[in-house]
Amino acid sequence: MAWPVRAGGEGAGPGAIAPTERIYSLRGEATGFYRAVHPLLAVISIVERAAPKKLRPYLRDVHDHLIRVDEGIADQRELLRQVLEANMAVISVEQTRVSVQQNRTIQQLTVLATVFLPLTFITGFFGQNFGWLVDHIESLPAFLALGIGGLAIPLVLLVTWMRVRMPHVDTRIPVNETAGTRAR
Repeated sequence: MAWPVRAGGEGAGPGAIAPTERIYSLRGEATGFYRAVHPLLAVISIVERAAPKKLRPYLRDVHDHLIRVDEGIADQRELLRQVLEANMAVISVEQTRVSVQQNRTIQQLTVLATVFLPLTFITGFFGQNFGWLVDHIESLPAFLALGIGGLAIPLVLLVTWMRVRMPHVDTRIPVNETAGTRAR
């Protein structure tokens, strides 16, 4: 059997092919076998009826073998359909897990952007040379209270909110569950 060629040019082994692609490939092969065998059932029935009496037992035997092969191929196609559905379910679960993680990350980034919006406003405000602002910041403590305090308070609120409202959820599959599933 020739293995598919990878993008790099070298031949890939059986483990290098994605499981879904391999299932589709096997299902295509089973369908090809089905298309080759199934029409022969009608042909062998017609030949069996038209054959001389002493050949009929042999043709019946061939007919029985064709029926078994046809049923076996139909069973394999059904099994591959079920395997494909199970594979798609696993892929769907993995995509859902990734989606949940992305939603969590986007939520954190949104909160971070929301916190930095007032900080940007404060920075822009202190960057202006208003007479009132210059006249009221007369000492280092006043500057620290207005400037650094204006930056520290939102950051403390952000960290507190993230710890209280966004508990960490471990989305990884435990090792012993994976091993137990494969052992079955």
